[in-house]
Amino acid sequence: MNKIFLLLFPLLLCGCSHDMNRREIDEINIVLVLGIDYTEDEYTLSALYKTGGGADPEQGGSADQEEIAEGSGKTPYAALEDLKLKNKKTITLAQTGSFLIGDSAAKNGIDTCLDFLSRDETIKMESLIFVTKSIDAKTFIKKGMEAKQKIHEDLEAIKQKQNEMFTRLDNTLVNLLNEMKQTSSSILIPYLISDESSFLIEGYTVLDQMKLKDYLDKETSTGVDFIRNIIRRHPIFLEEGVGLELSYTSTDLKTHLNDKEVTVIINHDFETMIKEVTTEEDIFTRKGLDKLTQAQNEYIVKLLKKATDYSVNSGSDILQIARLVEYNHVREWKDMEKDWVEIIPDIEYQYVLNSKIDKSFILGNVR
Repeated sequence: MNKIFLLLFPLLLCGCSHDMNRREIDEINIVLVLGIDYTEDEYTLSALYKTGGGADPEQGGSADQEEIAEGSGKTPYAALEDLKLKNKKTITLAQTGSFLIGDSAAKNGIDTCLDFLSRDETIKMESLIFVTKSIDAKTFIKKGMEAKQKIHEDLEAIKQKQNEMFTRLDNTLVNLLNEMKQTSSSILIPYLISDESSFLIEGYTVLDQMKLKDYLDKETSTGVDFIRNIIRRHPIFLEEGVGLELSYTSTDLKTHLNDKEVTVIINHDFETMIKEVTTEEDIFTRKGLDKLTQAQNEYIVKLLKKATDYSVNSGSDILQIARLVEYNHVREWKDMEKDWVEIIPDIEYQYVLNSKIDKSFILGNVR
C-alpha cells in the first residue's frame, strides 16, 4: 500500500503544479509593448498586454484580446510603480519586445526614458526602441487599436522586415545605451508612422545631447544606412527603365586630419542584379551595361550626399564621425573634442565607388 502511495504522490504533485502554474500565469499581465510619454512635467506609461494570459481557448478563454493600462508619475519609474499599483494583476516587462517613445518624451530626453529600463534585470536587452513621429506613444497605440490593428504583431512584422533589410539592428536597447556614452555624435532611432492599417518606418529620429532635434526623410536615412554599412538588400529604380537589387554592398570610411580639418573618404563597393527591364533598348551590350553602371553609381552617390549634406548643414554628427576620429586619432581627438560642434560643418567628404552589374536570371524568351 505504501509503495502504491509513493508512486501516486508524484503524479498528484504534477497535477497541482499544472494548476498552480496556470493560476500564476492568469495572475500576470505580460506587457508586450510599452509606450513612454511626457506631458506637463509628468511621465505616462502605456502598457499593452493580452487579456487571455494563461486562458485556454478550448475552454472558452481568449488569448488574442489586446488591452492597454496606464500609469503616471514625475519620473518613468514612478509611472511604472503607479501602473503596477492600479493594475489588478502583476505587471511584468520581462517579455516586452518594443518600447515606443512619444515625441514629447524624446524632446525631453531619451536618457530619462531609458534609465529605469537599464536598471531592470528582467528587461530583454535586445528589445527594440522606436520614436512615434509627431505624436505621443499612447495616442499612437490607441489609434492602432481603434483601426483594429494587432499592435504587437504589427511591430513584430516591422522587426522581421528590418532583419530582411539590414545586417544588424542598431535600435536595440543595449546598443542605444552604449551609444549614449558618446555625446559628441547624434543618436539615431527609427520613427514610426501609421499608414491606414499598418505601421511603417519612414526614417530616423535625430537626437543631439539625448534630445529630439529632427526627423530625417527616407532618402537621407537610406544614405545613413549605406554609410553605416548595414544594408542587406535595397531596390534601385533607374530612369533608364531598369529595376535593380543589391546583391552585395560594403562601405569603409577613412579619416584624414590636417590640424583640425577633417576629410572623410567613403569607399563604397556594391554589386547589383537586374530585376526588371521595361525599356525596348538593348541594355545587355557593353555600352548598355556601362551606362547602367554609371546610373547606379550616381543613384548611390545621391543617397550618400543626402546624408553627408544634412550633417554639414545641420551641424549634427549623424554619421558618428566623432567615434571614427576618436578611434583612429586618439591623441588629436583630445584637442578636438571640445570644438567638435564647430568642426562638423567643415568636414569634407569624398566618395569612391566601385560597382558592377552581376548576372541576370531570365526565364523564357528574351524580347
